[in-house]
Amino acid sequence: MIAALSRFSDVFCAAILAASFATIQVLIGGTRLLFSLPAYGLLAVTAVVSVISIWRAKPQPHQICLISAAAFFGYVLLRAILSPVDYLSRPDIYSVLGCLLVYFFTACIFTDARQRVWLLLFLLALATVHVGIGAIQFRDGSNFMLIPFLQRFDYGRRASGLYVCPNHLAGLLEVLGIFGLSIAWWGRLPVWVKLLALYGAGVCYIGLLLSVSRGGYVSSAASLLVFFTLTLLVLRRTARQTFLRIGELSVAAAWLVLIFGSFYSSRMLFLSDRPKVTEETNELRGDLWNAALQQFKLEPVLGTGSGTYLFYGRQFRTPRMVMDPVEVHNDYLHLLAEYGLTGAVGFLIFLGAHLFSGWKDFQRLGPKRAAVSPHLTSNRLALQIGAMAAIGAYLVDSAFDFNLHIPANALLLAFAFGLLANPGIWRDSKPAVPARSLIAWRLALPALGIIVAIQCARLLPAEYWAERARVALRDNNPRMSADYAVRALATEQRNPDIYYYLGRAGILEGNGLADPEKRAFLFQVAILAFEKGWALARQDETFPIELASIYDALERFSEAEWMYDEAIRLDPKSAPTRECYEVHLEKWSKPNLAAQPFD
Repeated sequence: MIAALSRFSDVFCAAILAASFATIQVLIGGTRLLFSLPAYGLLAVTAVVSVISIWRAKPQPHQICLISAAAFFGYVLLRAILSPVDYLSRPDIYSVLGCLLVYFFTACIFTDARQRVWLLLFLLALATVHVGIGAIQFRDGSNFMLIPFLQRFDYGRRASGLYVCPNHLAGLLEVLGIFGLSIAWWGRLPVWVKLLALYGAGVCYIGLLLSVSRGGYVSSAASLLVFFTLTLLVLRRTARQTFLRIGELSVAAAWLVLIFGSFYSSRMLFLSDRPKVTEETNELRGDLWNAALQQFKLEPVLGTGSGTYLFYGRQFRTPRMVMDPVEVHNDYLHLLAEYGLTGAVGFLIFLGAHLFSGWKDFQRLGPKRAAVSPHLTSNRLALQIGAMAAIGAYLVDSAFDFNLHIPANALLLAFAFGLLANPGIWRDSKPAVPARSLIAWRLALPALGIIVAIQCARLLPAEYWAERARVALRDNNPRMSADYAVRALATEQRNPDIYYYLGRAGILEGNGLADPEKRAFLFQVAILAFEKGWALARQDETFPIELASIYDALERFSEAEWMYDEAIRLDPKSAPTRECYEVHLEKWSKPNLAAQPFD
């Protein structure tokens, strides 16, 4: 009875895990906290239910992998919690917690190779939905989204699927594509299942081409190189004729993929502005990287804290960087700037432990097994090769983009690292009960799940109302925006964005009034909101600029001058801030201009 309940809980948890992956991908990859919390809540359910399987014997994970993961992510969590603006650190905190739930569940509980394969097949099916939506975006040059209230950025005919950015979609497809290829090649499955996996992989690579992501092309080439290299290492132990025949086909296929991808990306005639955009993007990425290096020099050991690149990127920006530098577009430099050398060393230890363990298990599952067994195919080998190739893809991709800051893609990579931490191999004789060390790790999983579940339930209402306030403000409905912001403040007072929405709503509504007293009252409400928001994020130049604009409208020019001094100190090279300051000086010299409505 207990064994049957344990097996049922494993299947149930695997289904909830699949649902969490699907939820976060459908909700634009979880790029806003509101859209990632539901998936984290589902992962928390998985972790709590997994307590049923604590006493069930399963293959032992590599202890060095679990310890390195706990040490590295424990430091990241502690540094994020101690960051200057706690709200800006929340995306990192909950992304790390979600990744830990996926990682420990995969490494300690979810060890059945066939169930792992079926999870990936489900994700491949979901990838075909992404690519189908991306094909419509590609064909029409539209911002079509399957869910109307979700909006993507305008990328022309570049496909982004259910995500908001084509590069994020490429980061997903490059991983699922190589897993599908590995399952089709090495999996011990019925032929029809392997054909479906191969079809899913093909769809992923078509979608990758439609995304027109240069980083996706390079990282996919890297993953294919890892896949074919590991494949050939296994085939070396087989008959020479088989090795040469399959090896030649592999090399030919790799060259065809690289040549076709290069030809395709350079012949996108309908994207005639892409070369110019590419050149500008290269220059801007160099500026972003340089700003991150200058930020790193301020606190080289521990970093400046999670989310702080938004502030220091502004301080060290170049004049051509008009938009806010929210992301570094290089995960390594981002880690170095915000978490310092301690975070970088922790990551290297974590990565080295998993690659070392993955290589040892690959040799056992691949070359050594091929030398003594006539059966080459194995689900565990397929997952091992796929995981190593997927990590190879992200090691390259992270040098050009920030896919590890996209929660949906980070969760998928956590799953890949979990596969390396425990490939599902019985190294010794099967024990009757699990080892004490494994029980300790398994007990940590539901404990972590309870914490995440409580936090998701606590944070979700305020995030919902804050998002409603943002959308109402975007749609020029200030009264509704203010109402939603007040509802959000009922349960959340640490989010500076809510105060910003409330302040902006007061400004817009005040601009629409003819009564000077009511207008002045709404402006005073806006001032109080911006001051409270600024108190939570003292390095954010947005609030001083808004306050300066209101003071100008109320002809309190000396106070506006002080606010502009603060804004220029926080963002000295911002051209828009300088332009606003010039308008302020003109109003000060001609006070009658100050009474006019402002944006």
